[in-house]
Parts: sequence; C-alpha cells; structure tokens
Amino acid sequence: MFNNNEARISSASLLLLAKQNTRGFNRLGMIVSKKSIPGSVQRNKVKRRIRETFRKIAPEHELGWDIVVMTRPKINAEVDLTGYLQNSFTSLTEKFR
Repeated sequence: MFNNNEARISSASLLLLAKQNTRGFNRLGMIVSKKSIPGSVQRNKVKRRIRETFRKIAPEHELGWDIVVMTRPKINAEVDLTGYLQNSFTSLTEKFR
C-alpha cells in the first residue's frame, strides 16, 4: 500500500494514502501511534474523528478505494481535526477523478 499508492496527501500532522480496490466499497485504515499521540484517550479521540469524517464523506464519493490515514509526531490532537480531515478527504477524492 505504501509503495503502490495512487494518491497521496501529506502535511505536517497527517499523511493520507489511497489506492483503488476491486471490492466495490471504500475501506479505511488508520495508523495512530503512541509516538505521535502519547495518551490513549487522545489517540482514541483522533481515531473516532477520522472514522466519523470518513463515514460522512465516503458515501458521497466514488466507491472502491482503500484509504490509509497516518498520524505524524507534529499532530496536535486538541485542534479540531474534523475540518482538516474533511478537506483532506475531499481533495483526495478530487485526485481520484
């Protein structure tokens, strides 16, 4: 997945990778490490935000993509990630077209 991605969005806090699949539905993978977010409560909050944003955005767009979201050490879990994630998922879907 990491070497053969078709779309990539990179920032200081997140990395989104995408690749088309043959299953006919979108799939989401997350890598939220202790190194990037030390506290388990904050890590789980970030995971929930990612899942919720993906759930809201995915039905509106093309089906059949595997998307991996990876947090980086410079992520600020306190900042509202929802808006940033929505923009990232939207720009990722624009690259699909």
